[in-house]
Amino acid sequence: MNPTSRTHPEDPVPRPTRALQAAYATGALAVFTAALQHAAAGHWPQALATTALAVLLVDGAVREAEYSAVRDQLRAAIEEQTQRETRARTAAGVKADCEAVWQDLLSTCCLTGWDTAGLHHDPANCTRKDTR
Repeated sequence: MNPTSRTHPEDPVPRPTRALQAAYATGALAVFTAALQHAAAGHWPQALATTALAVLLVDGAVREAEYSAVRDQLRAAIEEQTQRETRARTAAGVKADCEAVWQDLLSTCCLTGWDTAGLHHDPANCTRKDTR
């Protein structure tokens, strides 16, 4: 995750989530204040409707925190899977390289041919075929 989107390195909630939660909480407080005013004026249907809206806004704030946690878990799982695949590709490449080197070594007629990469060696006239 982008480290600049966090308020503190150990803080589990990113800044955009905190801002959205604050907006939900502010909206819920404003709507609940309106509900209290409706109730004081005796407008009970409006008071109940605005109270329900305030509850929905609080629910939105809670769900945003839950979604943030799920997003972080998914990001971590994707990053771990990517690293695992990278390690597997690297290990497969190293294994293939080792197999190719061993094949080259076994295909030479002797160690002199291998050591000099064939520069100081003529495989057609090699007398040391058993020194492999």
